[in-house]
Amino acid sequence: MENKEITLELLKELIRNKNVTELRRLFSEYNIVDMSELVEELTTQETLFIFKTLKKNVTSEIFSYLPYDKQETLIEVFTGPEIQAMLDNLYSDDIVDFMEEMPANIVKRILQNVKPARRAEINKLLNYAEDSCGSIMNTNYITLKRNETVAQSIIRLKQLKNIDRALGYAYITDNKRELIGSMSLKRLLYENEEAKIDDIMDTDIVYVHTNDDQEKAAQLIQKYDISTIAVVNDEGKIAGAITYDDIIDVIQEEATEDIHKMSAITPTDKPYLETGVLSMYKHRIVWLLVLMIGATFTGNVLLIFEDRLQGIAYLSVFIPMLMDAAGNAGNQASTMITRALALGELKISDIFKVWFKEFRVAILCGITMGIVNFFRVLVFMGMVDVQTSMVVSVAVMCTVMVAKLIGCTLPMIAVKLGFDPAVMAGPLITTIVDVVALLIYLGLASFFLL
Repeated sequence: MENKEITLELLKELIRNKNVTELRRLFSEYNIVDMSELVEELTTQETLFIFKTLKKNVTSEIFSYLPYDKQETLIEVFTGPEIQAMLDNLYSDDIVDFMEEMPANIVKRILQNVKPARRAEINKLLNYAEDSCGSIMNTNYITLKRNETVAQSIIRLKQLKNIDRALGYAYITDNKRELIGSMSLKRLLYENEEAKIDDIMDTDIVYVHTNDDQEKAAQLIQKYDISTIAVVNDEGKIAGAITYDDIIDVIQEEATEDIHKMSAITPTDKPYLETGVLSMYKHRIVWLLVLMIGATFTGNVLLIFEDRLQGIAYLSVFIPMLMDAAGNAGNQASTMITRALALGELKISDIFKVWFKEFRVAILCGITMGIVNFFRVLVFMGMVDVQTSMVVSVAVMCTVMVAKLIGCTLPMIAVKLGFDPAVMAGPLITTIVDVVALLIYLGLASFFLL
């Protein structure tokens, strides 16, 4: 929204003047997401006036877009009936999303002020494992009857209330609620009105199970280019549906989590400015300590070759360059493999294909870097002779090749052992290839120069 400051000033003025008519017009004309950003900047009292003024379906939507701290404040000051009225217009999966971020007293207050049927539904979603398909599914899915006509289905759909606008598919079940077919709502509108659902439904259904990782749902929605995917329980009965808007959130969360892990940070889903200093410290210090202790191995290698390094002092000048080259090469390979594993492009059985491809890439990169380094040393470091330059360049070639093979292997080993490959992608690989680079370099230098 343009002229945000002016609009915010106008909003505050309307609240001060209690201009209900103009407020309702404003919220109906502007995008609800943009208006929610303005509400976020209001005081608690001003926000309460907005929530008491506008229709419940509008305020419920505004509430779903507010940050967690603002939601918590509102729940604390709302009366029981106000909480119930607002939650009645929210989807259960959205309620669960913010409940998972709330303290126990807020969760208790929410559960006390929802209808019994909705409470049972929320508790069911809360019982699913975090990041599972069951925890993010929408239970307000659309079902069709196999024995009704298209015209009958459309009439019945028009009578439904509280349908998620993101739902693009309807699902067909039998008498036991087992999923037997699906149909896009767009296709339903264009089919012959007299056609039976049973005759035109798609029986090749794309679905996930409630206990599947949410990342699988994201991969399938992307693979089959669909807007909604069905979720079934262990008995094959439909339990809900996951829509594209939820998948966008999943993709963002998974990408953020992988970036954090690759940077040696324990993942957090809180925005940066809302994360406390102590919380940041806790998320970062563990891996920093692990990597610091891991650097002991690098130090031990240097101690082993200490006497030989003193023989030719300038040998140590090349150590930082070699370690950086090895670390960068390893991280390039591990990042590509980690991403391919996350997208389902690679399986453990592809390990030999990966090795063969990365080995060829490593040879090309290693030879190129070795040649460039040979002339770099001769041109810019005049005190170094040709033999030393050759040894350093061969060390560069070898370390780059080995680092790339390590970088592509460790993420796949992590998956095989049941660990997150992102953990292997940054911090551990850097530590390991540093040690390997030193061993290769100092070993070659000892053999040819000392």
